[in-house]
Amino acid sequence: MSVHTLTMPLARGAAVFLDIDGTLIDLAATPDAVVIPAHLPHLLRRLAARHGGALALISGRSLADIDAMFGAGGMAIAAEHGAILRNAEGQVIMSVTADDALSSLCGPLRAAVAAHHGTLLEEKRFGLVVHWRGAPQYGASLTTFAMQLAAPHPSLFLQPAHEAVEIRVRGPDKASAMEHFLRSPPFMGRPPVFVGDDLTDEPAIARATALGGRGLHVIRDFPGGPAAVVAWLEAALAGKEVADA
Repeated sequence: MSVHTLTMPLARGAAVFLDIDGTLIDLAATPDAVVIPAHLPHLLRRLAARHGGALALISGRSLADIDAMFGAGGMAIAAEHGAILRNAEGQVIMSVTADDALSSLCGPLRAAVAAHHGTLLEEKRFGLVVHWRGAPQYGASLTTFAMQLAAPHPSLFLQPAHEAVEIRVRGPDKASAMEHFLRSPPFMGRPPVFVGDDLTDEPAIARATALGGRGLHVIRDFPGGPAAVVAWLEAALAGKEVADA
C-alpha cells in the first residue's frame, strides 16, 4: 500500500537521486516547453549541501539540456540515462562511446516525424527520441517504425517512455549510474533514495530498495505529482526528518 511520502521524511544521511521530467517538474507537450520553478535550482543546491554533496540528478535528458534548466555545477549529474556522468565539481567521470549506427538513423526518423503532424524528434548524443504527446494516434506506428530501424543494429536498443520511444546506444542505465555514484564519496556508505516516474526509472527504483534504501515512484508515492515531490524536499530542508532513510 502506498504511503504519502510527506509522512516519510528524507533522512539527512541518505544519498539522493532524482529524475527530472515528471518527477521534479511537470511533463509538457514538448521537451523544451517544460517550466522550471524559479526556486527549484537553488532548492536542489541547498539540498545537496544538506546531504554533504550526495545528491545527483539522473535524467534521460542531454547534459546541455540539464545545464540549461538548472545551471552547471554544484550537483552531480547523470545524463542520457547514465551514458554521461559528471560530478558536482564539473568533471565528466564516465561516458560511453558514441555509435555511428545511431547517427545513421537520424535521416529516417526526421522524415518520419515530418510526415506525422504533432510529433517531434529529440536528437541526443547517445539517443534519438520520437515524441508523440501532441499526436498520440501515431504512437503505435512510430514505435513499430523505430523498432524496425533499430533491429539490424545490435549496439542499439529500444527504450519505451511516456508517449515516446527512444533508440539508445547500449550501455549504462539509471540504476547503474546510481551505483557508480554510490561507489565514491560523497555518496559512498549512504543508503540511496531514488525518486522517478517513468519506465526508465523502474530499475533504479528497485535497485535503491534492494540496496537498503528507498525507491519511490511519483504516481505510487506522491499523490500530488511533482509539486508534492518538491514539497517533500522543501520539508526536508525545513528540518522535518528522521534518522534513517
